[in-house]
Amino acid sequence: MRSSLVNATVLAIGSVLLLVVPSAAQSPIGLKVTFCSKANPNASPITGTLVGNDSTTYYKIFTPDYGEITLRRADVQDCGQRMVCPAGQEPGPAGCTCPANQTMQDGHCTSPRPAPVLANAPVTACRSFEDLAVQGSGTVGLGVMPFLIQGFANANSMRVTSSSDSQTQTRTYQLQGTDPACFRITVRSTGSDTAKDAIVDKVAQIGMSSRVYTDGEIQVLAKAAGAAPAVRSEIEQVVALDAVVVVVNKQNPVGALNLCQIAEIFAGRIRNWRELGGRPGAINLQVRLGPSGTFETFQTLVLKACGVELARTMAFSHGSYAALLAAVAADEMSVGFAPEALVATNVKALRLRGGCGIEQTANAFSIKTEDYPLARRLFIFTPYPLEGYSRRLVNFIKADDRADDAFALPLPVAGGEEGAEVPHSATDQQIETARDDHAGSEHLRETDADPSALRKFADAAARTERLSITYRFALGSEELDTKARQDIQRLARYLQKNRTPPQVLLAGFTDDIGSASANLELARKRADAVRRELVALGAQRYARDLQVMDSGRSFRLPATTLSSVGKRTAASRCLSCDEPKSCARAQSNASSSSSWVCRDRQTQCRHHRKLRITRN
Repeated sequence: MRSSLVNATVLAIGSVLLLVVPSAAQSPIGLKVTFCSKANPNASPITGTLVGNDSTTYYKIFTPDYGEITLRRADVQDCGQRMVCPAGQEPGPAGCTCPANQTMQDGHCTSPRPAPVLANAPVTACRSFEDLAVQGSGTVGLGVMPFLIQGFANANSMRVTSSSDSQTQTRTYQLQGTDPACFRITVRSTGSDTAKDAIVDKVAQIGMSSRVYTDGEIQVLAKAAGAAPAVRSEIEQVVALDAVVVVVNKQNPVGALNLCQIAEIFAGRIRNWRELGGRPGAINLQVRLGPSGTFETFQTLVLKACGVELARTMAFSHGSYAALLAAVAADEMSVGFAPEALVATNVKALRLRGGCGIEQTANAFSIKTEDYPLARRLFIFTPYPLEGYSRRLVNFIKADDRADDAFALPLPVAGGEEGAEVPHSATDQQIETARDDHAGSEHLRETDADPSALRKFADAAARTERLSITYRFALGSEELDTKARQDIQRLARYLQKNRTPPQVLLAGFTDDIGSASANLELARKRADAVRRELVALGAQRYARDLQVMDSGRSFRLPATTLSSVGKRTAASRCLSCDEPKSCARAQSNASSSSSWVCRDRQTQCRHHRKLRITRN
């Protein structure tokens, strides 16, 4: 039987406030949980769909009887039983049921036909409106929000009409169901930095960003909503993934470059394609300046990492990525960079070449695992308390399986960025499986890993597949970050949907910083952070067996006592690096990692602290 492999690493956050907010919203389709009181064993269990949780304080669940409620983690514990349901059905309080908006017919769940999107159609008259304003990143506004809005409308049997204004980069969506009140969503795609000002000025309730906001910026958002101080996980939500890709004309023979070659191009140090193996000719730089999260990502991960600055006086500047891409498509000597979600087929995206001989393409799997060096997370920020349709939309995005499904929905042309069609959506976060192609690329000369551990890992990789989730750790941290917490729920849902309980294998990894015993203990704590969250949600009931690898040994544990043990250095698997030896040396001064990606030729490494999860 085939098996799967999950990478895991984690970053830190803090605790959050407790709220009890009843809601009459329709139940989302997501992770079904059952909690019982620790203090009163005779109390009735509470069953519902998990909407949110943090690592220390609370669970938020949607229940059919009470709407959305918040439970203190210290007061409850998982008490559900595994229920195996036919394909398309899911466990419920009274047995196997159909998902919301589906009905049982002849033992099978059937869905109503989705309500169509009508782009630029006349707006239907409504008796009243609930308005929601969303502002910020164009990548999110154009490559994410149209799909999430349509998915939400389909899930609630609502009809969508839309209109766009290219001058203000604004799209307006009107959603109407059987209720005479309409839900009107205004999305302004004006750049990641404008999200903060829009929320502070109270002209938007939700912000969008294609870059990570600093802790200080998060507190600015919280203060604007009267919620400061606040923790990141209460405000920030990863809604999709994307990548910054370097694009050239389709006739350009150059197919792959390393990061510092790209940096030197945009710094004006490499000026002729002949220097890169291409046809002789001056390189024409195409850039979009202004409040762009994409530009900031490129500046941080490419230019600054390689110690150079953009040659602004040599570059042709554009007001939109649509204009930039059109310029590259029209000129064989041009090069630019843009969000992968906005790149069409009229240009060619370059592969990123590493010193290990591995070239990374920006595809769905490499973006989801964040192995692609310029992969990034796309965010929304929700500092204000929301009610009605707005709250239901946010819960749909956070906890409903259909939110990821929405990225596959076909959408008609509805204006795009400055009138251009959105080529495709950003990358969803649905779990995929793939063979670990780089399992044999260990740089044995760059690590003092136990050879038996390397052999055992290579054997496990050879007989497994990898899942597309990556949990990350900061230096010395064992707390889950926003995306890691989302992905705990995502992995639990993935296991819950399996009709046959899978076998699960965990392998913790650390680097060589500090003593072996300290690294081993840190790896245990990080693995246990994932273990605690999975067990707390009852995910162990959906695994046939949980097996843990440690420094060449493996431990088989009962499914009810999921545990994980880390190894000091299992392997230093180079995924994409400019100078593998230099990066390996820099690795000793950075945070824990097993596989890594060099950011420049001397000191900048991107680290992948991982727990590997295998299922048979």
